[in-house]
Amino acid sequence: MKVGVKFCGNCNPYVDMPTIFKELSMRAKGITFVRWDDENYDVLLVLSSCGRDCATRPDFTGPVIVATSEAVDRWPVTAGELPDAILVALTKYGTGR
Repeated sequence: MKVGVKFCGNCNPYVDMPTIFKELSMRAKGITFVRWDDENYDVLLVLSSCGRDCATRPDFTGPVIVATSEAVDRWPVTAGELPDAILVALTKYGTGR
């Protein structure tokens, strides 16, 4: 599975989303992460460092997973649970572990 990744502007960070993404990418088996502007991916992953989630979205008609500092796809999680919760969301669309 190929996942396009879009980070927010990091203007009001509650969590260190680049570090969380690094941990996620080390755990994710069978997933290739690419930039959101690659335009050739199966799932879009939007990573927002705060709860506001004001990151812009590219035109993408496939599945979108949104992770904020406090939720994944609107399901509440703690910052420590974010990598695992994102992996669980990714497994809905293909392999993740």
